[in-house]
Amino acid sequence: MDRCESTLALMDFEQVEQDDYSSGYESTPSDSESSTPTQKSQYDTLVPTSYNRDPVKIKEKMSYRNTQALTEQLKVISSIPELCDVTFEVGPENVKVHGVKAILGTRSRVLYNLILKKQKEAEFQSKADKKGKLKKTTVKSDKVTIVVRKYEPEDFKRIIQFIHSGSVDINSSCVAGLLCGASQFGLDDLERACWDFVNHSIKSGTISKIIPTAKRYSHHKTGQRLLEKIFSNTQQHVEL
Repeated sequence: MDRCESTLALMDFEQVEQDDYSSGYESTPSDSESSTPTQKSQYDTLVPTSYNRDPVKIKEKMSYRNTQALTEQLKVISSIPELCDVTFEVGPENVKVHGVKAILGTRSRVLYNLILKKQKEAEFQSKADKKGKLKKTTVKSDKVTIVVRKYEPEDFKRIIQFIHSGSVDINSSCVAGLLCGASQFGLDDLERACWDFVNHSIKSGTISKIIPTAKRYSHHKTGQRLLEKIFSNTQQHVEL
């Protein structure tokens, strides 16, 4: 049986052929020899079964995607602690930033290993507590708490937001934190985007706006690279 490809103007349209269904366009030598322009036109303008007066026995599929709505909904997750099972305590004030274990572990191998380590530590501590206090019953919790000291809370919130939704706004006040986080947690796409922003700032002459936030991340190797790049380009500009 010859396969018939539909030219129907549907997004990601695909005609699925089944063995027990006919495409309606099986041809024999006599059919192909006697083809007319009218028959060809019908082939080129195949319409969905539901709109065809004489529906052919085929199955059709249309894929629909609304990634923008999904992105916006995923951004909300970290603001609802009840939906999250990971809590990061960020900075000296222990600002709480929440996340979903499954998403964090899937998107970042580094975070996956970190979460796994914390879970094992919690299990070990739980067993130790049970041995010490046999009569006391403990409630098992799947929630994990991770202390983060080397990031500004707002920058770390943006990193977690990006991991969950794949979307984040980059500006001169947060690019250094995002860049360091992207490098540390293996977020290659975010790291490229941050370097693109830095290069754009160099070309537009606004690179000096990044210096204060870059200095706050000088304890990160990537932060040091960023400062070196900024001062190198600033020096070249002065010499010119």
